[in-house]
Amino acid sequence: MSEAFIHVRQALDPLADPARAAQMRAYMRGQFPFLGISTPVRREATKPALRTMKNLDQSFITDCFQAEERELQYVACDHIRGVGITDPELAHSLIRIKPWWDTVDALAKPIGAGSDASTMRRWAVNEDFWVRRVAIIHQLGLGHRTDLELLNWIIQQNLGSEEFFINKAIGWALRDLARHNPSWVRAHVDSTELSPLSRREALKNL
Repeated sequence: MSEAFIHVRQALDPLADPARAAQMRAYMRGQFPFLGISTPVRREATKPALRTMKNLDQSFITDCFQAEERELQYVACDHIRGVGITDPELAHSLIRIKPWWDTVDALAKPIGAGSDASTMRRWAVNEDFWVRRVAIIHQLGLGHRTDLELLNWIIQQNLGSEEFFINKAIGWALRDLARHNPSWVRAHVDSTELSPLSRREALKNL
């Protein structure tokens, strides 16, 4: 067990709130146990430990993802967002450990920032829909720097899916881009056979 993980554990355990933990577990459909610590409190408590890790600490990340309580996975995601991740195999493995939208979405942008287009194209057709979801939303927040050809290609590979998290991701990616390039999004929606969910999400702010 890494020293950094021990410090994080010592910082979080005294903050556990069983009543809040029950609510958080229910919100996540009972899939994961929680300590019951809100995001601001968690980040403040773990800031000293994370600040000492200037580079990606794979041992720490492994310890966090093996921990029972969900907040420890969130701490690993905080660490990855802070230092970045460029190892596609490690990134791929993390997406598939206890996958749900909370950790998958937290990892999408740092994974996208550290990956090339060819990797995202491979992920866009992966058998695991969580991996495909990362490929779809990995450019969130890039605005005018979005690779439109890549986004379009990835969306095309995932049309016709009946998976909620895929169709939601397509709409989310388009909705985010619409803040910067509404004409492209409108044209894309008009010319693409999107699911009703994807179309509704894409046009929500237009």
